[in-house]
Amino acid sequence: MFVFDKHLKIARTAGDLVGTPIWCIEQARKQSENLMARLSAEVAALLKRKGNPVAILSAENLANPGMADLLAGLDTQYEVSVVFYLRPQLQWIPSAWKQWGLKTGTSLGDFVAQCLNSRTPAFRRDIESWKSTLPAANVQVRFLIPELLAGGNPARDFFNLLGRSEKDYRFEREARNPSLDVSVLHVLSKNPHLFSDVHDNRLMLALTRALPKEFRSTNIEMLSAEQEARIEESFRDENWSLLNSYCSGVDVDRIYRMHFMPGNADARYSDMTESQLICRCLGIILESIARSDGETGAGENRISRSSRSTNEEINE
Repeated sequence: MFVFDKHLKIARTAGDLVGTPIWCIEQARKQSENLMARLSAEVAALLKRKGNPVAILSAENLANPGMADLLAGLDTQYEVSVVFYLRPQLQWIPSAWKQWGLKTGTSLGDFVAQCLNSRTPAFRRDIESWKSTLPAANVQVRFLIPELLAGGNPARDFFNLLGRSEKDYRFEREARNPSLDVSVLHVLSKNPHLFSDVHDNRLMLALTRALPKEFRSTNIEMLSAEQEARIEESFRDENWSLLNSYCSGVDVDRIYRMHFMPGNADARYSDMTESQLICRCLGIILESIARSDGETGAGENRISRSSRSTNEEINE
């Protein structure tokens, strides 16, 4: 197996694998450049080797409108598989707000409204675009739901699709792209001047390194019950269509009820007051500073107790 690096060259060493070709592909889209010749030149060199080489091009923006046109014709020269990994909209929308929306000062409520008005994410539209542009390609759709993935996660699932045994590889156990605590996200959304643009991740990365692990874990439910109901209704037909088309052999009704329907939550971001969020964020920052300074004894204990009291108040 070989992987295209950020310059659309076949990676020769582990060092070449740093980064994916997101910006290289985006630049090609802006210039309406067909990438088939560039990719074919790289693949041709691999075909001279023994065995049956597999070349992998992976980038999250490949599903964006217009991207399929960059690879038009590739399926007439090689055996091509297109694999989509999709996150249910109830997860995708708040995740997208964390990644892009809050950096513009957009509230989560307004971001949800924007997504519903523009029907974003448009999974079915993007999948159909690839199917029509590369008609000979084998298109597979995988929902990021553990029970639908071989091995329970996308890494093992992808290797399984390639026909490779997971025994031959080592998978990292550490969670990737951890989320910051809901109170920290809220404060950041009130300060868009801290970001140069929606792709500026410097502050997020710094906070991820600085905050203790317990403040980088799974958040409380970000969406309100009303928002969840509106999202489910808006994408209902699309989700049923995709599940029935690409998830044969599973109890689709049960999967839909568990992962695409509004659920119950003990605590929600929408139920927290401004003062609760600010106090919680301050408690987290104080505790992080205390830990980084290596303080011990009563002073650190007082800060920890203060943070726990804030958490208990929020839970109540």
